[in-house]
Amino acid sequence: MIALHSFFAEAVAVGEIALGEMSGSETEIEVQEIRCTPLGDFAEQGLRLSEDLVAGVIGRLEGGTPGSIQVVMEPEDALVWAQIGSVDDPVERFVALGTAVLEGIATGFSEILERVVSLSDPKLVEDAELATFVKTHAPSDTLVFSAHLRIDVRDETVFAVSHLLVEPKYLAQLLSALSAAVH
Repeated sequence: MIALHSFFAEAVAVGEIALGEMSGSETEIEVQEIRCTPLGDFAEQGLRLSEDLVAGVIGRLEGGTPGSIQVVMEPEDALVWAQIGSVDDPVERFVALGTAVLEGIATGFSEILERVVSLSDPKLVEDAELATFVKTHAPSDTLVFSAHLRIDVRDETVFAVSHLLVEPKYLAQLLSALSAAVH
């Protein structure tokens, strides 16, 4: 879990740069908690943001470690975040900001695995958190790596959770790469 926390902290730091440029202000993302849960047990044990609807950006990871990745927020936080420093359409802005966070995580994977991992087809999702996993068609033995994030930009603080679903056959190489990165 230490390796996973370190990975997420470094990966979201990559996204901080892009978010700062988009908002015109320094942005800080802090990883507050990490949890790893089998998808089949997520309803009872997973790190969830909400029981209700969430707003999120979901995409597919392709390359070195295929899987799905998403960042979700309470709708109120999503609106606040999307309106910081922008006159753009809030929905388009939210997807762009979420994509920046997810691309940072994909870049972090590329660096740790020493293989190209890219984010593909990021899109808006508005649903219950558990329902967003159904859209991935992942089997129940898929591990969900979740990171609770605190995002500070300008005078606002919003909270999000990023969920990474890694296909089971790629799990061993991911854990090996994370362990090697810590040592």
